[in-house]
Amino acid sequence: QAKGKSFELKQAVCGPKLHQVISGRFSVFVQMAAELMNRSRSLAEGAVVMVCPVLLALSLDKVDLKVYGRPAFFAMLAMAGITLITAICPLLVCCFSKRFPNMGNIEPAPVTAGLATLSSSCLLILACFIAQLVVSKQVLIAVGVLCGAFILVRAVSYCLGGNGDPYSLDLHKVLDESHEFLTGVTGIIFLGLEGLALEGHENQMVQKAGPVGTISFIVCALGVCMMYLEMIPPLYFEERGEGEIVCLTLMLDSIMAGGTFTVLMVVMFKLMGPPALMLFAPPVLIIVELAYQIAVDRRSLLADQAPGAVQASTTASLELTRVTFTGFLAVSITAIRNTSPSMLTSCFLLFAASAIVFGLSWRLLSQTQITNRLAHRALSDLVASSADLASLCTHFCIVITTILFLAMAGTARGK
Repeated sequence: QAKGKSFELKQAVCGPKLHQVISGRFSVFVQMAAELMNRSRSLAEGAVVMVCPVLLALSLDKVDLKVYGRPAFFAMLAMAGITLITAICPLLVCCFSKRFPNMGNIEPAPVTAGLATLSSSCLLILACFIAQLVVSKQVLIAVGVLCGAFILVRAVSYCLGGNGDPYSLDLHKVLDESHEFLTGVTGIIFLGLEGLALEGHENQMVQKAGPVGTISFIVCALGVCMMYLEMIPPLYFEERGEGEIVCLTLMLDSIMAGGTFTVLMVVMFKLMGPPALMLFAPPVLIIVELAYQIAVDRRSLLADQAPGAVQASTTASLELTRVTFTGFLAVSITAIRNTSPSMLTSCFLLFAASAIVFGLSWRLLSQTQITNRLAHRALSDLVASSADLASLCTHFCIVITTILFLAMAGTARGK
């Protein structure tokens, strides 16, 4: 009887504590799943955009077995399937962990990290298979080995580093926006690489595409690596503060934006020659406008030394830029194949490329990593003003592009 009372007393004391520990652990799982949800969703959407056209081309017999060979064909099919499945599974893991926190004792972060590693590796291999018709073998091997080694080193360092402390909501928001940007831009350039590869079945696109295929492949490979890095970022950023991860995401986004601009410039220079240098006008306009406003409002910046409340701004959507980019790639690939674009086509490509550059500038200037790190209210207003200018120029260029596209359609119909 004494033992029974002792057991009941111990259960009465330890029971609530044990319940509190278990409940706290489940709440941590739910929080981790919610924080990884946005990046997992971006990864799944990006994989669908990049991989589904490959599966469609393989299923519709658009891939010539004589060009790739039967082993490479089945390898591409396997890589595409594994990439798509493992890219969607992290979202499913987060959804189940958030919806059913009491089922199992599996942390979503390590599972999503493993799936993201496998998905990124297979996506990189798939890009190498696709690019072999438009990229020289030396570049293909060098870029593939370097990017593969980066993914391997990052995966090993993640496994050896432990789980670390959970990130704050602000850090996750910065990561989510940057990952969405990288995924969206990488997906569109990946589509362009696939289009060049399909054209390469009937034409020697290695000679015709020239640096276009090489630069596109390099940017795609770098985009895959940067997507993977932000999917499982270094674990020690929480200890160093928000500034470190903001600098990382800003650097990665700038590299991706610079790579995209390089792709656009190479395409335009190949089709138009020196007049393609007009594509420098959009970034120069944004930089000059921002520098002018800072120079004019220097007194207000110096007077406002205390940090002010930064007005909440909405991050610009990438959908408009992605649609424009898709149209640009579709027309430019055809123009590269024909090697003699008309004046109407050249004007369309120039305004479409300008709209893309303005759209990327608009997105970068409106992201949380920019707005939340501005200590001065006046400087925040100036950046918001530059973002508004980029938005205005984006929509203006898209209107001109639409008119030119209609004219192109009418001209083609008349023939």
